[in-house]
Amino acid sequence: MKEDKLEQFVRKNAEDFNSLEPPVMAWEAIEKELPAPKQTPVRKLWPYAWKAAAAILIFASAWLLNDYVDHYKSEGSHLSKVETASNPQLTELSDAEAYYTTKISNKQAELAVYARQHPEIIEDLKKEFMEMDKNKAELKKDLSESNADEKVIEAIMLSYRVKLEILDQMLTELRKSKEGNTTQKPGETNL
Repeated sequence: MKEDKLEQFVRKNAEDFNSLEPPVMAWEAIEKELPAPKQTPVRKLWPYAWKAAAAILIFASAWLLNDYVDHYKSEGSHLSKVETASNPQLTELSDAEAYYTTKISNKQAELAVYARQHPEIIEDLKKEFMEMDKNKAELKKDLSESNADEKVIEAIMLSYRVKLEILDQMLTELRKSKEGNTTQKPGETNL
């Protein structure tokens, strides 16, 4: 096989290549021309670790508080079931509460569809219902103290009926206003 002239020259002068050293000044000049190495800022993990630990602590506290409240409610509901079983008026009240709660939830969902353009209606309704719920909570407290007084039971039932009636009236008004807007011709205004 024929060797290339370059290969022959390299083999012949290999010792000369290995014995030569570049001048010291040459390396200094090359290093000066190189770009300066970028120093990446060192990120400290402590601030992030404290934030993560605080988030975990808050989450765990909320979880435990929720479990405690659920456990407390389940014990309270167990006692109320015992009381309900012994008193037919309380059984009737719990059945009525379940019925009215379902009806009210359905009406609120329907109202939310109609009132999307007017969220202030929903906010006002929520405020009113919160006040009614506070009154109902006081009535339930009175109910437990009065050994299922029929007047207190009737007042609780009345609060559910009033809520349902308010929702029905609001839905009727919103339906009328929506129907009035759809039957109105473009360019006409209702006064």
